[in-house]
Amino acid sequence: MKKKTVSRERERERGQTIILVAIGLVSLLAMAALAVDVVTLYAARSETQLAADAAALAAAKAIADSGFTTLPPNDPNITNGNAQALAQNMATSAINAMLTAATPINQVAGIQPALVGTPTLFFPTSANPFNSNPHITVTLQVTTLPTFFARIWGNRTATVNASATAEAYNPANVQNFTPIAPKGVKPWLVANADPSTSALTQFITPGTGVIEPSVIGETFNLTADCNQFPRNSCSLTHTPPQAHNFTNQVEYVPALVTPNSSDVCPSPSSCTENPNYPDYQDSIQCHDVNPYPCGGSTNNFSWDPAVNPRGKRGPSAYGAECLIRAASGQDLLQDLGTWPAAPFQFKAQSGPQNGNLVTTSSSIVTIPIIDPTTFNATPNGVTIVGFMQAFINQVQDGSIPNTTAGDINITVLNIAGCSATPNAANPVIGSGTSPIPVRLITPP
Repeated sequence: MKKKTVSRERERERGQTIILVAIGLVSLLAMAALAVDVVTLYAARSETQLAADAAALAAAKAIADSGFTTLPPNDPNITNGNAQALAQNMATSAINAMLTAATPINQVAGIQPALVGTPTLFFPTSANPFNSNPHITVTLQVTTLPTFFARIWGNRTATVNASATAEAYNPANVQNFTPIAPKGVKPWLVANADPSTSALTQFITPGTGVIEPSVIGETFNLTADCNQFPRNSCSLTHTPPQAHNFTNQVEYVPALVTPNSSDVCPSPSSCTENPNYPDYQDSIQCHDVNPYPCGGSTNNFSWDPAVNPRGKRGPSAYGAECLIRAASGQDLLQDLGTWPAAPFQFKAQSGPQNGNLVTTSSSIVTIPIIDPTTFNATPNGVTIVGFMQAFINQVQDGSIPNTTAGDINITVLNIAGCSATPNAANPVIGSGTSPIPVRLITPP
């Protein structure tokens, strides 16, 4: 009797293993589908964050390039809001250009993120003056990410958001400032005197870092403060370098260039080379990764008396012509009216963007400004008090009255100034054509 009972119980248990296996498989498949959804959303969130970071940096660069941070806080263009409006519009345009590019960039799962609302331009409550380091927050969203497990409940797509905040930092007008150290700077140490004003107003007040009003948009010539002879050295014409409003020229001396294997240079075959000063010329036509200091009350850099950049066959002229592609179609600066009523625009004249407006150009350069009152002929010391962002219009051939062959004709786009009192913080490293560094702020 006992054996029959056990046998019947075993017969009733037959098939339960299959049911358990089936339930287990369904659970495993559900967990796998859930894992796929979670991993997909996690990856999409990370990609969206990277896209937001890139958009915020692009927006901060646009704010820096707008010239807004150059102005003193009591400037009429700030008090009436025109400069802020220009900065906001340029930032939004930069983000939209990135999101609607013909060649898709920063996609998330093959989908281009969308901008949520308007980027928020604001200033830290501790900022003094407030426009020295504007912040901008950007939020991006992707709404059509495919799902797998969530489809059981009818959710065929998912949405992810990400925000990022970036800062454009200009130490101009800041007394106790955090130092900056731009890279990609051209080796023209320009005298701190505006040749466009009859009083030769300083671009930057050395002790305070305050910027001259209305300097943005001015056009003048950079001319070497070196006699034509001897050709193998810079025998100074004036000590220190000066500006001349009757010829609309401001003088510069050559910076001491340190060769660096990390410099990014164009093909040598495309440029005429001055064999006497290859390192100096390369610093003009290449991206020089060596940082330049700014501010303080003592000499912080050196000029090079062994280089004579003067003349239409000099290294300054050859380097600048190579940089701006003078022989193959240099970009143009569009004249849209008085800044900041209209932003600067640049039109490409060669390459894949030929004929189109572009946001950057090889003709845009960063140039150091030196304090002539601290200029030393021996031991060749200078004090860099700020940087000028300028557009190179052309290299003069000397045929225009009041110009010298080899002069560099520029239009001022922006200026960053440094006071005499840097704090002990590490310098903010900038790289590119803007003297105003941009950086992500974490957390937003």
